[in-house]
Amino acid sequence: MSIEKVKHIFESLQTCKAWLLLLLQIKNSKRNGTVYNSREIIFSPEGALSSFAEEIASRYTSDSKKSIDNFDDIREYDGSTIDNVIYKLSKDNLFISTEYEDFMKAVAAPDTELDPLKFNAQAYVLQGRIKLGEEDDEPIKLISMQNPLTTLKHKFLKAEGTFTEITDKVLSLRTSIDVIIFQGTVYMLTLAGERLFNLERAYKAVCAEKLDVIEKCDIVTDYEAFSSVAGSGHNPRKFVSFNDNHLEKLKDGSSRKKIASKFNIAMDGDKFDTSKPDTADKLVKLLCDRGMVDPFDENPMEVAGSKKWE
Repeated sequence: MSIEKVKHIFESLQTCKAWLLLLLQIKNSKRNGTVYNSREIIFSPEGALSSFAEEIASRYTSDSKKSIDNFDDIREYDGSTIDNVIYKLSKDNLFISTEYEDFMKAVAAPDTELDPLKFNAQAYVLQGRIKLGEEDDEPIKLISMQNPLTTLKHKFLKAEGTFTEITDKVLSLRTSIDVIIFQGTVYMLTLAGERLFNLERAYKAVCAEKLDVIEKCDIVTDYEAFSSVAGSGHNPRKFVSFNDNHLEKLKDGSSRKKIASKFNIAMDGDKFDTSKPDTADKLVKLLCDRGMVDPFDENPMEVAGSKKWE
């Protein structure tokens, strides 16, 4: 999907006249994984949600800083954090497939009885059906990853000639959207969208799995030192784009020496010397498509993320 088509989605929000808003609760645990619950919210007067959706559309199709025109690219989620990029994942992507299914079940059968002001929400979901051009109308979900229930401080409401402090929680909806779900694809307009499907859990699991594989390859002098660096900070998310072919080539001693020379990585014999402070970081970048060669002078360079040349 192109940037223009995402913009067209926002322009087409006005074609939906029956929006539904849900509060969304997200609970993460090692035992149960990610569990979702939703609570339907009824609005008055009639048409209030349609007006709200039109405000969202205006925000993303106008000349504001939030306009879709300010995004540069749409790319597959690879753990990178490039500004002005929309990251996408298919509903079948192994990083989110289980959570996606559970999320869809939760929003398909929302609670209607629990007091919404006592519902511990982490986000809200605006869902409806839109029509893009001549296509049949299709379901869409817009998710804002911010608790919409808040307590107003130092706010007063006029009643019977005096102003009384507002002490109850109120529903406060922002027009900034973090995630779009449309036609079986998840589009993250901001990295806050990672929390919807607990992607931190996913990339840490991949990191642990790949580190086990690297250990068996016996290509570093100090595996414990390497795994400590690779499994901390921002490094685990880089393993989303781990390149198995790169690791396969590094199993060969002569290839390791060639790569070490090109990227200035310390060696001890025919192994990467991970007793050196920067060796582990450089190796992670190489294995996760963050290390490239300048096409003009062939000098090594670090990149935020890579994709096939088009």
